[in-house]
Amino acid sequence: MLRASNWDKTIFVKKFSKQGEEVEVERIVDVPGGKGTNVAVASCRILGKDKVALLGALGSDFIANKQLEILKNEGIFTNLIQFTNEVSSGQAYTIVDLDGRNAILTFRQANDTLDDDILESENMFEYLENSSLVTIVDPPLAFAKKLIGLAEANQKIMVWAPGLLSSDGIENVMDIIKGVNFLILNESECSLISGLSDTLSGCKKLSMKKHNMGVIVTRGENGCIFGKDGDVISTPTVELEKRGLKKLNTVGAGDAFIGTFCAMKILGKDDPESIFLANLSGALKVTKEETRGSPTMDKLIKFRDSIKKDRT
Repeated sequence: MLRASNWDKTIFVKKFSKQGEEVEVERIVDVPGGKGTNVAVASCRILGKDKVALLGALGSDFIANKQLEILKNEGIFTNLIQFTNEVSSGQAYTIVDLDGRNAILTFRQANDTLDDDILESENMFEYLENSSLVTIVDPPLAFAKKLIGLAEANQKIMVWAPGLLSSDGIENVMDIIKGVNFLILNESECSLISGLSDTLSGCKKLSMKKHNMGVIVTRGENGCIFGKDGDVISTPTVELEKRGLKKLNTVGAGDAFIGTFCAMKILGKDDPESIFLANLSGALKVTKEETRGSPTMDKLIKFRDSIKKDRT
């Protein structure tokens, strides 16, 4: 159960423009996106159809119709999605250069209208009761706090990727963190929420805020780190070029990581194995142009086996 749903316009350029500089656009691609929906799709491709439910908000427009059709084809339950006539569905504009690096501009719209009254509905209680893990991606703070409280009360594994809420700092999110099993951040978010510029130190600090809470910090080309009770370990990146693979688009790599990690925890994998496979999933996504380029379980295991074979 997640949140943000956007329609992405991806703009490919040779290089990012400097202030006041005009650069030529190579091509433009319209694709479905949004962190919440991307994570849901990534989990569903690992777990299989009819295993993931999505909680989010859309406008009453053509974007909503496209999103619903795509999500249903992926095998995701969409019964918890809310609709509004007040604003349009969320949209995002992403600029990608030749090295696959990106800059993202988000027009949140319907994503900010999510009403926490849905958390009191019978439909919500039914899905929550039948779930084993709840993932929250970048919702309003009050909504996140309420849903995490419900998940904790029902003894569900709770994974939180606060995204933009990281700018609120550790003091304002401590009540939420107390109900979280896994906190997933990128380097910038780790710095914001911990107040420390060094990623390792920030991860260590956050991991000591709650006993046995896992803190995962994704670091792009540098892999990721995992902290628990002050101990921090590192998982290296996959060197794609050495494997004959090309980086095409880094947008959505973090979402593929989160979705795969959550799926592996549902399947009963331990933390190191779940993180290792999530890291591979994020790397495979980078080799795909589309935002939702996360792999299926078969492709992921095949990639894992080829890497393990090369290391022996």
